[in-house]
Amino acid sequence: MKQSLLLACLASTAFAAGADVQREAMTFFEKEVRPVLSNRCYECHGEKKQKGGLRMDHIARIKAGGDGGPALVAGEPDKSPMIQAIRYADKDFQMPPKEKLPDAEIAVLEKWVKLGAPWPEGDAANVVAGKGGFTDAQRNFWCFQPLADPKPPEISSKWVRNDIDRFIVAKHAEQKLDPAPEADRRELVRRIYFDLHGLPPTKEQADAFVNSTEPHTYEKLVDELLASPRYGERWAQHWLDLVRYAESDGYNQDAYRPAAWPYRDWVIRALNTDMPYDQFVRQQLAGDEIDPKNPDVLVATSYLRNPIYEYNQRDARGQHEVILTDMTDNAGEVFLGLSYGCARCHDHKFDPILQKDYYRLRAFFAPVRWRDDLKLATDWEQARFAEQQAKWEAATADIRAQIDAIIGPMIESNVKTAYTRFTEDIRAMVDKKPEERTPQDWQFSYFCERQMEYERERFEPLKSIKKPEDKARYQSLVEELKKFDDIKPKPLLDAFVATDATSKGPPNPLKTRKGEMDIAPGFLTLLAPDEPQIAPLGNSTGRRTALANWITRPDNQLTTRTIVNRVWHYHFGRGIVATPNDLGKLGELPSHPELLDWLARRFVAGGWSVKKLHREILISATYRQTAHRAVPDVAAKIDPGNKFLWRFNPRRLDAEQARDAMLLASGELDLDTGGPSVDANATRRSIFTMKKRNSQNELLRSLDAPAGFSSTSERQSTTTPTQALLLVNGEWALARAHKLAARANSIEEAWQLALGRPPTAGESDTASAFLRKRAGGSGPGSDGIAEGADPWRQAMNDLCHVLLNANEFFYLH
Repeated sequence: MKQSLLLACLASTAFAAGADVQREAMTFFEKEVRPVLSNRCYECHGEKKQKGGLRMDHIARIKAGGDGGPALVAGEPDKSPMIQAIRYADKDFQMPPKEKLPDAEIAVLEKWVKLGAPWPEGDAANVVAGKGGFTDAQRNFWCFQPLADPKPPEISSKWVRNDIDRFIVAKHAEQKLDPAPEADRRELVRRIYFDLHGLPPTKEQADAFVNSTEPHTYEKLVDELLASPRYGERWAQHWLDLVRYAESDGYNQDAYRPAAWPYRDWVIRALNTDMPYDQFVRQQLAGDEIDPKNPDVLVATSYLRNPIYEYNQRDARGQHEVILTDMTDNAGEVFLGLSYGCARCHDHKFDPILQKDYYRLRAFFAPVRWRDDLKLATDWEQARFAEQQAKWEAATADIRAQIDAIIGPMIESNVKTAYTRFTEDIRAMVDKKPEERTPQDWQFSYFCERQMEYERERFEPLKSIKKPEDKARYQSLVEELKKFDDIKPKPLLDAFVATDATSKGPPNPLKTRKGEMDIAPGFLTLLAPDEPQIAPLGNSTGRRTALANWITRPDNQLTTRTIVNRVWHYHFGRGIVATPNDLGKLGELPSHPELLDWLARRFVAGGWSVKKLHREILISATYRQTAHRAVPDVAAKIDPGNKFLWRFNPRRLDAEQARDAMLLASGELDLDTGGPSVDANATRRSIFTMKKRNSQNELLRSLDAPAGFSSTSERQSTTTPTQALLLVNGEWALARAHKLAARANSIEEAWQLALGRPPTAGESDTASAFLRKRAGGSGPGSDGIAEGADPWRQAMNDLCHVLLNANEFFYLH
């Protein structure tokens, strides 16, 4: 049985890996390679002109080459003439002839050729037809069709527990497959605890479920787990992956974002309270327009602050362009399940997304202004703070004036240096009065003002003051100022949020060879070609509210299918559509399209409740199948990836689950919830640890936790030497093993704490022999490890270390 399960896992992994590689290659081509070819090559080597007889708009033409022969050798950049040309390796053969490509673009083409120059099949047949028209194939593609209204198949089967199972069994019948038996209670309780809480059950929790004789014990457990605060802590991690949440800026500087964490806590609260998904989406996209005075709503717009950027760069316009592109791409993927980013430089080559559609979506985000000047506080709280602050300022005015006389000129000198680093046009924006600023003035000046403020933040008086007498005077004044701390109000929470710059949107230019067009906000032309009616809301354009309302329309087939598919994906390790961020042509077709639409309709009818959707899935017989099943011959032939669910998919714990499970086993897990993040070497749950993009925790990074540079809908599950080194030799893992050994007074207790079950007779005998040999032949007392018996304690440390590295600990069935 175990051998069959292993073979099934290997076959499934190989099948999925092959599909993933192909999908990643096509995505890389569309997002990275095609834009370079289109922007740099097609003017001279495209449909209308072919200098040197070379045409570059299809791989067959590139391989055929021009007057000088083939332009590339797949897999070998150094032997490919086109790569030699763009490297400027030969002064007589340089392309483009007038100016060398940027290094980043050269690297993209080199990587593409090294990968074998992948090019989508049927490329020429999937182009937009006519002016704004679409081919019949594009119009009829499944994800753009309205939701169907399927009825659960009429199935007579004792295995079926709910209507989900009827769809699954019907597909089994088509494929001549049959479902697996139900998992035993120990397998099931461990699965559902990890699934909903990200933690294993304690011995008491597992025993309560395994030994219960009450009716509907499983259903009651599902409801209990969904009602726990641990649920939001687990499922928030999935959402944060999607929106590329992190607590640092990224790039080389990677500055920390100390005010980012309230958004994380907002996501956890929203999930725990089962906020309807349509409201969940609207608040993130437009919370500032919906209820700007409510800090519990305004904080949701931190979603708009997740893009990476490097604040210490001087290219304000370039930085803003990167941010705007990131917001647009992520919204298209996360909420609509479409690769909008592939249409930024040209009409999408596979899906009916025009380049104009990309800019229509971008126009909703074009007015966004990042805000560092607001607080997460009600009007009453801010008024109370202002009153207390005024009293403190009045009482300390003379002291602060003396301090400012010493350090003020030095600070302002540093601030002026930061200001002068920017170009004259950006400085002019900074110098304008607020009422004179245009939207772009607000957006571009932000980068200069952020650097100016940073000079104030990082100023260190004791290192900067040169005269000893001034330094002594400064320290004396600081001590005097501390005497008034009792009347100084506690600072209000900084708001890491976004609003619109003004009630008027900035230009949203689409630059083409035919000129420049200002593109107004709009939705996908195929589904909603008319321009939406948008009215300003106070000092905001109202654009993002209009976008949020369209995305969350009950009949929006993209939104509803996308979120339902995501929830299914996280429960089974594979979505009904195996590419959760791409329901389009570059993604995979749904394995159970009728089930997907049925679930989407029920989801909306149920009030957009994610918890109801969970329950529907979790009580099904499909979810309760065992993973321990010999692989049927027919399954091995036609469905090695198990997309038709003839058993439950075993999978490795993800990084946060593994770390938290080790802490729970060792008895150290700190279940305090919310608040500022802590170092990952501490003992709080992983979701409450600092997440720096370029400085991830080593253990979490090695176990494939995403860094937050882009939306992650499917985590990789790699096996690397680094994982083994950190788990076997890493100080953090060793410390957990020692803590577990200190808790466990017997072999049986060690097994229960680590694996959630008692050892078998064979395991117990093997462990006893190991302990005796490791401890030099002396034995413990009848109660287990004798206190103070150092050789035995070390041996127990080693045994617990083995248990925390066991496959059974790291894999979920």
